[in-house]
Amino acid sequence: MGLTADMKEYAVQIGLDEIKITTADPFPQLERLLNNLKEREYLSSFVKDDLKLITSPKEVLDGARSVIVVAMAYSIKEPMIDDNQDYKTGLRGKIARFAWGKDYHQVLGEKLEQLIEFLQQETGQQIEAVKFSDTGPTVDRALARRAGIGWQGKNCNIIHPQYGSWIFLGGFITDLELEIDSPIEGKCGDCRKCIEACPTGALEDDYLLNSNQCLGYITLSKGYIDHKYRRKMGTRLWGCDTCQEVCPHNQEVATGDHVEFKSQGLASRPAVTPLLKLTDESYQQQFGQTAMNWRGKRPIQRNAAIILGNLKDERAIFHLQDGLSDPKPVVRAHSAWALAEIGAVRVSKDLRQALEVEVDQQVKDELKLALEKLNKK
Repeated sequence: MGLTADMKEYAVQIGLDEIKITTADPFPQLERLLNNLKEREYLSSFVKDDLKLITSPKEVLDGARSVIVVAMAYSIKEPMIDDNQDYKTGLRGKIARFAWGKDYHQVLGEKLEQLIEFLQQETGQQIEAVKFSDTGPTVDRALARRAGIGWQGKNCNIIHPQYGSWIFLGGFITDLELEIDSPIEGKCGDCRKCIEACPTGALEDDYLLNSNQCLGYITLSKGYIDHKYRRKMGTRLWGCDTCQEVCPHNQEVATGDHVEFKSQGLASRPAVTPLLKLTDESYQQQFGQTAMNWRGKRPIQRNAAIILGNLKDERAIFHLQDGLSDPKPVVRAHSAWALAEIGAVRVSKDLRQALEVEVDQQVKDELKLALEKLNKK
């Protein structure tokens, strides 16, 4: 076998579910598209500013000749989380499947290092390689599509023929000359289920996503969440899987069943009341090994408050009352909103007392809005 075939065989041995190779040619059409989306303010803040760099592998690595793209399936033998389940019973939130297990950046990063070492041993030379896995200086999905990992769905996810869109993508740009794979034909046809199911309308049309309206982005963002998105979050604590859950190509898929991506117990749908009082220690213990480990505890606490407001269960009142005195303004503000959503008039006293001592103007505004809502009851 040649070097390319040997590498692909080794990739399977170390637990990668797919590996394909594409050229290091630029993506001029994609660069134009991203510039257009940027002008329309559709790009998330996670997208790097240098659009020429991220759409041209040769800008990333001088002398680049090939791009290796890999995929690991995070579909596992656990039931899909269903929004119709009774989350209210345990006051539980919902974590998107990508964050159930171990941080995929770390898992993929280790396997990519193994691949690079393998190529160096096989060639007997020090090869140039720049890794990527969601955080690298590339558009991973464009590379995956051109390499033939899968086709691009109308929800903008890459859909693998066996594993659906439940895949993590990664790879590296290299100066090695390797055999190139071909793209595969898309199979979305006339289906628009993902677009119709999007909770916020962020999927505006086929292959057109306004990232800043996507709950997958909003739940991970910093700061205050706009009122118009809070109820739409439902019980989502981190991320959103809706467009993937309704996709026909995700219904009967093979499971990668990698132990790294399995959730532990009810880690995929945690009780949210304890999250309001996350300490640095408990945060690290519960989320430190997952893909939720990079934002800190503020967004999790904020999202927990929103979920409790959406569940409208009076058992949460005591916890949210404590949230009114949290040292973080964002937690105080969203706790106030949640108390008003639950609608127990008796908490008006707590809100007024909080307003009397509050010094943050944005929290004051939230407290006043909460009081206005309760006074209308």
